[in-house]
Amino acid sequence: MEMKGHKRKAPLPGQRILRTVISVWLCFGVYLLRGRQGLPIFSAIAVLSGIQPYVKSMRAVAKEKVLGTLIGAAWGLALISLEILVLPDGAPEEYIHYLLVGLFTGVTIYSTVLMRLSGIASFAAVVFLSVAINHIQGVNAYIYALNRLLDTVIGLAIAEVVNRVQLPRARHTETLFVSGLGHTILRQDSTLSPYSRVELNRLIEDGALFTISTRASQATVRERLQGVDLRLPIITLDGAAMYDVNKMQYLHTVPIPPENARRVMIWLRERELPFFCHIIQSDTLIIRYRDLANDAMSEAYETRRRSLYRNYVRSPQDVYENVVYLTVVDRTERIEKAREDLLAQPWSGAYRVAADQYYFGEGYSFLRVYDAAVSRQAMLRRLADMVGAKETVTFGCEAGEYDVIIADADRNTVVKELRRRYEPVDIRGWRTILRH
Repeated sequence: MEMKGHKRKAPLPGQRILRTVISVWLCFGVYLLRGRQGLPIFSAIAVLSGIQPYVKSMRAVAKEKVLGTLIGAAWGLALISLEILVLPDGAPEEYIHYLLVGLFTGVTIYSTVLMRLSGIASFAAVVFLSVAINHIQGVNAYIYALNRLLDTVIGLAIAEVVNRVQLPRARHTETLFVSGLGHTILRQDSTLSPYSRVELNRLIEDGALFTISTRASQATVRERLQGVDLRLPIITLDGAAMYDVNKMQYLHTVPIPPENARRVMIWLRERELPFFCHIIQSDTLIIRYRDLANDAMSEAYETRRRSLYRNYVRSPQDVYENVVYLTVVDRTERIEKAREDLLAQPWSGAYRVAADQYYFGEGYSFLRVYDAAVSRQAMLRRLADMVGAKETVTFGCEAGEYDVIIADADRNTVVKELRRRYEPVDIRGWRTILRH
C-alpha cells in the first residue's frame, strides 16, 4: 500500500521503446536507399511486433509474421485470379468485389485454423485485405503482394539485428545472485513491476544465476512471481526448505525431529496457544490445524485455502513426522509472553524461534518455531555448491544481513543492481555485442 501523499514517478522509456524508435528510423532509411521502392509502413508494422524483450520470442514472432504474410498474400492473389478468370473483363462491380473480399477474409482466417496457426489469423487477414483492396484501386496485385512480403521481411530483419545488438558486457556467470521477496524485489503493494519481470527474465535467459530466498513458502513465491522463469531452486521457509519450481519438488528440507516436534506441541497445547503445523510430505505442503481459534487464523485460512499450492487439513490429532515449522497465532501480548517462556525452557536450544506481527488481523502476532539447524545462510551455501557458484551476492531490506540493501523496492532496484553486477559494460566482452 502506498503511503499517503507519495507519488510514483513516471518511469523512463525502456530499451524496447528505444530499439523500436531506432528500428523505425532504419526502415525508412532502407526505403530511401531502395529508391523509394515498396511501402515502408509495412516494414515499420513488422518492427512493432518484431521488437521483443526475449530472443526466443523474437524468433517465434518473425516466423509467424512471415507465415502470415505468405498466407494472406496467397489468398489475396487467389481472389484476384478468380476475378480475372471468371468475371467478364476481369473487373467486377464494386459491390461484388466487396462481397468476395468479405468471404475470402473468412476463408483466410479459417485456413490458419486448419493449419493450427490461429495465432496469426488477424495478421494474415490484414495482409489479405491490403492485397485485395489495393487491387481495386488499380495497383498491380502481383507486384504489390511481392513487395508486401519483401517489406515485412525487411522490417523483421531490422528488428532482429537491432534486438540483438548491445554494448559489450562481461558476464559473471559463476556468481549466484539471491534476492529476498517482500519489500525487496516486490513493490510495496506486493507485486512485481512489468519492467522487473521482463528484465529479470532476459538476464536469466542470458545466463544469470538468480534465485529467491524468503521466509515465505514456495506457494507465495509462485503466486507473487508468476511469469518469471526461475530456473534455479528457491530457498523457502526461512531456510527450512529448498524447492525446485520447475520440477515441483523439494530438494532438501530441515524438519524438526519427531520427538522435538511432539515436545513443543504439547507445551503449546498446555498453554492453549493455537498454531498451524506445516508439514512437507511427498513434495506437498500440508498445513494442519485443530481449530481456527481466533479471527487472525480464520482470516489466514479464508485468504489462502483456495491456493493451488497449499493444502489445509483440519484434524483433532497432532502429527509429529515431517514437520518443518509451526506458526503460533495469538494476540501480540500472548505471543510475546509465549516467546519469553519458550526460550526459558531448558530444551529451547533445540529450536529456532522467531516472532513478528501477523499480517492477518490487527493486534495479532505470530511465533515461528523451526529446528535449530534452520538458516537461510546454511541453505544458501548448499545451493551455491549445487550450482557451482564461486561467490554469492544477496539482496534484502534488512541492514547488516545482506550484501546489497534495498531501500526502495518501488524503483526496480534489485533488477537494476543485478544487471549492473552481472553484466557490466566492458570492452573485453566484445563477443556479447550480438545476443544469442
